[in-house]
Amino acid sequence: MIKYLVYILLVAMVVTSCKKDLHSSVFDQSADQRLNKVLADYQSILVAAPYGWVAKVVPNPEQNNNVYAFWFKFNDSNRVVSRWQNQPSLSSSYRLKALQQPELIFDTYTYLHLLADPEQKVPGAQLGTGLKSDFELEIISGSADSFVLKGKYNGSDITMSRAAAKDTSGAIVLPGYLLAGNYKSTSVRTGYKTTQAAGIIANTWKFDDVKAANPLKFAGTVSIDYSDLGGSGWQYNIFVKDNTTKDVTITINAVMQSQIKEGSFKILDQSYDPASGRIYIKTFYTNSAGADRVNEEILLRQ
Repeated sequence: MIKYLVYILLVAMVVTSCKKDLHSSVFDQSADQRLNKVLADYQSILVAAPYGWVAKVVPNPEQNNNVYAFWFKFNDSNRVVSRWQNQPSLSSSYRLKALQQPELIFDTYTYLHLLADPEQKVPGAQLGTGLKSDFELEIISGSADSFVLKGKYNGSDITMSRAAAKDTSGAIVLPGYLLAGNYKSTSVRTGYKTTQAAGIIANTWKFDDVKAANPLKFAGTVSIDYSDLGGSGWQYNIFVKDNTTKDVTITINAVMQSQIKEGSFKILDQSYDPASGRIYIKTFYTNSAGADRVNEEILLRQ
């Protein structure tokens, strides 16, 4: 009996020893050390991109269809330069942190913070809440060419792709969105007292300024403010398949649809020249009071 007990104790000691050896070979660093190495590797990748990163941002994706493009250039001193649309470059700070998983945090003001501004400073934003965007981002995955990030509080979907030299200046264009960018808009919106057929013009509204065409979640589709009514959240949705076709599909967003007479919106005329980037749109709708409106607009790519 004693012989069997000794044998069992020897076997247990061997198994325990093997487990310790296996543990030490697989986990030769503590959890904190391993996590710190992951953060250091991510920072090295972010800094190593010579032309920075182009970010595709979908804030609050369950309630928002708009996509926003940013450019970021990180350095190893926790500083980041950001660009958005035609705005000048902005320098701020960032940090990598690990709680339950690695995080990228923009801890001072960048253009990314505009999406959370409560004063409707970007298309599609709501007064008082902005777009409910995030600037504390969980790192889902990261490689030398791309990062996948998720907003910590509002679930923003963000992908960052390694940028090319052309991305360091001018319009930031995401792949697959040929119409995205800035446009010089000239429009005249004619308001009739009642119907267009009656011919009594009550007012005209003119617009002459630069607008941004921003990508939507739907591939190839951009949104741009409708005539002079961008402040009301009214927008066109414009789709083009590729840069060889002159055919574009134009609709209006849900906000505009909900505030005009149901089924009244019509495209009267449209054209697109891919060579010059010129879009011509003539549309008709009836407002909620029953008065007809005709809008004629030219969008010229900048």
